[in-house]
Amino acid sequence: MKKFKYRGYDAQASEMVGTLEAESYSEAYAALNFQGVTVVKLEQAGTNFSQVAENFFLKLKLGGQWKAIFFRELSVMLGVMTLHDSLRTLAGAAKNHPSEKILTELTAAVAEGENFSAALARYEIIFGGDAIQSVDIGERSGNLKDVTASLAVQLERNYSTEKKVRGAMYYPTFVLLAAFAAAIILVNVTLPVFENFFESQGGELPLVTLILLRGGKFFSEHWLSVMLMLAASAAACAWIVHEVATVKFFLDKLKLNVKLLREVELRNFFGRLSFLLESGVTLDEALKLCAAASKNLVTKKILGEIKFSVERGASLSSQVAKEKFPPLYVGLITTGEAGGELVNMLRQCESMADFEVEEILRTLPAKAEIFGTLLAGLIVATLVFAVMLPILDTTTLL
Repeated sequence: MKKFKYRGYDAQASEMVGTLEAESYSEAYAALNFQGVTVVKLEQAGTNFSQVAENFFLKLKLGGQWKAIFFRELSVMLGVMTLHDSLRTLAGAAKNHPSEKILTELTAAVAEGENFSAALARYEIIFGGDAIQSVDIGERSGNLKDVTASLAVQLERNYSTEKKVRGAMYYPTFVLLAAFAAAIILVNVTLPVFENFFESQGGELPLVTLILLRGGKFFSEHWLSVMLMLAASAAACAWIVHEVATVKFFLDKLKLNVKLLREVELRNFFGRLSFLLESGVTLDEALKLCAAASKNLVTKKILGEIKFSVERGASLSSQVAKEKFPPLYVGLITTGEAGGELVNMLRQCESMADFEVEEILRTLPAKAEIFGTLLAGLIVATLVFAVMLPILDTTTLL
């Protein structure tokens, strides 16, 4: 018997982590499903750090678009051949590509009778828990072709959003780097001249100039220690955010106050919920799966509370209104429930959220340029101030 570590969610969308014994991945996955656990990660106990690191760097090599392409190709192939043949064809076409190892292992796992979702769970860091859950639903409902097509659309849209956000950050990042480069040159080349002059004349440098000089000198003498300290601080912050639930909850709450992130979260929720309902999943089960798929703890909590109320007979529209969803979405959901067209109205909500995201992204580059320019201007103004003050003070020393 082998030991497996798992991470998943129970019927109340509460996170569950533990280990179990089974003969294979497939048996372990089936046992967890029987216990009512929605699995998002499953791996054999004893997986070493090198394996985790290998999967992480493999994800970087594949890039953000590969998942969308994979599910798109798989969806097309499932229309004309079996899952095993589809995966084998994709593996054969991926010779000398970073994805070859993944596709080969997925093909072998499915050939041995393992569930496709269980095989994907081995690479949770690459595919993500929400994609694994969607595939699991597709397998159980016999609708895997449509599930993979829907996944491809969602992943393509999220990748496009991320790409546009990164593109909007290029200009301000370049401007800030140029400002910092100018600051380094000024602090290490120009300001020491004033320091030597003032020392020879028995004068004192202005405070802002002195601060820049001492700071630049300290960094140049202890740059390695500073960089190591920054790296250690970043690692400590990352660990705290990942492991301390209260900190992550607070940060997730701040994220939802950013309109772009909030609309992306709503878009994913409405799209996932409408698809699950269309696949025949009950509303309370669909809400549970949506809560489990979200990476935002605040969203998990809200959806868990909505699910709890819906199970006790409350309407979805009354609960989303109670949780202060935007009025437009509440109105559409109310109309959908009253007219028996909830799935269609949820699709409309998804389209509206997508429209809002695109509108924000359209104006984001201009806003980012303004912010970057103002911040760079502040840095340059400080440097000019630090240079001009000593020049003006030299008149009193001559």
